[in-house]
Amino acid sequence: MNLDRQTIHQKLHVILSLCIAFFLPIARLVPIFIALMLLNWLVEGNFKNKFQAIIRNKYALLFIAFYLVHLVGLTYTNNINSGSFDLQVKFSLIVFPLILSSKPFSVKEKTNIFYALIAGCIASMIIMFARATYLYFSIGENDFFYENLSSYLIHPSYFSMYLNFAIAWLTINVSLNNFEGKRFSNGIAVLIIVLFSGMILMLSSKLGIITMVLLYVGLIIYYIIHKRKYIIGLVGLGIIAISIFVVMNYVPAISDRINRALDAVTNANPNETEVESTAVRLLVWKAATQVISDNLIIGTGTGDAKDELMAEYKSRGMTGALAHELNAHNEFLQVFVSLGIIGFVLLLGNLYFPLFFAFKEGNIIFLLFLLIVSLNFLTESMFETQAGVMFYAFFNSLLCFHKSRKSNS
Repeated sequence: MNLDRQTIHQKLHVILSLCIAFFLPIARLVPIFIALMLLNWLVEGNFKNKFQAIIRNKYALLFIAFYLVHLVGLTYTNNINSGSFDLQVKFSLIVFPLILSSKPFSVKEKTNIFYALIAGCIASMIIMFARATYLYFSIGENDFFYENLSSYLIHPSYFSMYLNFAIAWLTINVSLNNFEGKRFSNGIAVLIIVLFSGMILMLSSKLGIITMVLLYVGLIIYYIIHKRKYIIGLVGLGIIAISIFVVMNYVPAISDRINRALDAVTNANPNETEVESTAVRLLVWKAATQVISDNLIIGTGTGDAKDELMAEYKSRGMTGALAHELNAHNEFLQVFVSLGIIGFVLLLGNLYFPLFFAFKEGNIIFLLFLLIVSLNFLTESMFETQAGVMFYAFFNSLLCFHKSRKSNS
């Protein structure tokens, strides 16, 4: 292969990755860019070196194994059509480990990908607010909160997760003073952080808000410990406490959702017809636990999880969950239902072996990424939607695989 051809393939590799990162928050065209990225990887050839790199990388093999166990689960499923569709949705779980472990990015290329994600988040926010403003002035409809604001592009829970991840990256780089004299100043980065934080509040995703608060508290504590700036740290924690008080007392669109969630959690006898999101989740988790106990070792199979959950909802009289055909709304439970204890243990391995690796290497953004994803796994079956699985698979591989060991730190 001549040098010109190598250069073209590498440039396409980077450009397509930038497109994936940019369009993730807009939730359009990403599968097309993934297909083009895979095609570019295949046409480039050089498979001997690529597969040697993959086989030598224990994390690549771990990530790929998680997809392959879903493929095995198709062999004992009854609903082949559902199982085949599930494999299509989860295709990113094998594509990105294959590509990015054999063609990892440099530090500069990774930085540009984060800029693309941030630009995509800003573009998505502009589109959402433009639409909400138009509807408000044309027909008087208030679409500035929760699903009304974002769902025609992307679900608020997933967009909140993207924004929290972007906030984490920006905050780390501001604290390291990495922006001065480069793409933009620390001041612009702080402004974007404030805008993203406000957007998370308007999206009103309960877990998104909780994640944001935990993220800020964790980063401030880390800053206090490592920088020994106790006054600044205490002021930051005070601002967070005041902000929570103001939101809970003066922003009813958010406080009402949180209060209803607290009521659902403290209700000892929930109604099976509940439609409130937290209450439904609690009921769904109980039903999923029952399905797990009936299929403990190998699960229901890749395609039968939904059918088994629907049957359990029906037997329990859970009309709300049944009408909306809800999944387990917890990725750990969802995998346990589908693939049993084998799939569950493999999922834990996919999360927490890299988490230990990130902690050991001091890779803070990878550590925070895995913690943010783990939190969202608690209330969402992320791998049942492309918005969840593409985000996880892409950035997990991006942050895990490196051109050199030096670039990891």
